[in-house]
Amino acid sequence: MARATIFERIGEYRIERLLARSSSCIELEGEHLVLPRRAIIKVMAAGVAPLPVLREACMLEALHHPGVVRVYESGILSDRRPWFARELVEGTSIASTLAPGAIDRIDVIALLRDLAEVLAHAHVRGIVHANLRPDKILLTNRLRGYPLCIPDWSDARAHDSSSPPPAPSIASRYYTAPEVITGEGLDDRADVFSLGVIAYRLLTGVLPFDGKVAMTIDGQVQHVPTEVRCPDAPRELTTMVDQMLARDRWDRPSASEVHSDLSWLADVLAGPARPVRIRHPRWTPELDFTPHDRHRDPELEVDSVIVDPDDKA
Repeated sequence: MARATIFERIGEYRIERLLARSSSCIELEGEHLVLPRRAIIKVMAAGVAPLPVLREACMLEALHHPGVVRVYESGILSDRRPWFARELVEGTSIASTLAPGAIDRIDVIALLRDLAEVLAHAHVRGIVHANLRPDKILLTNRLRGYPLCIPDWSDARAHDSSSPPPAPSIASRYYTAPEVITGEGLDDRADVFSLGVIAYRLLTGVLPFDGKVAMTIDGQVQHVPTEVRCPDAPRELTTMVDQMLARDRWDRPSASEVHSDLSWLADVLAGPARPVRIRHPRWTPELDFTPHDRHRDPELEVDSVIVDPDDKA
């Protein structure tokens, strides 16, 4: 049943229902009066600073990737509250795929590869998602030209932002990087850690740091290595997941590196059976250093013949 809303129309959108309400904004679903378009409309809540709504709209406008929702338009209400309308994406949350064995290993690799591509696109533009977790990722079955979408960027921050990162909620605390929890700062490696937690759950069915499967080494809480809990997965994949979950952010790969290596691994597993490479050191082909005389071609060589210079025949 649709939830009641005080709005009937915003801009050129007829409001149909209230989706959510928070301390900073109101989220609505509406339909364009002219175009065959449905949208999510976010309106700044009364009596608060407009920064969160404006920030999300500007960041979405800066991202041009099919794995990110599009901003349609924005405006100001009569009471000076800003609003913006963004694409409404239909899909299934990947939270439904977290049970072990729910999806094939190759599909897990493809999913992580595509997520890493979206994150790398954002990171190159100086944007950190800052709150990545399974319920914020939708599987779209390529209806939009891409197999998944991250629709909610409400907690995203710019690299040079003076705004502190959002405090992790109960739902987010297991996906939040250690340096964010301890207040050391936020950068793109925090998104890589969150992606690593998602990868660990997809492969093992459990969280790496929930107090049940974690272990303590030298006084530091560590996750049980991915390979131990998932021995049938490619070693390249389990090694990468462990690197993404490193407590020190500088030990984690970048989202671009994750995307590059998983793209390679997906191609290997999809093609003829070949040995899986290990990420460190990187694979290089064997080279043949046998000396080669460019003036001689063994295919054209014949037995030596002594010719008499006086022989005119």
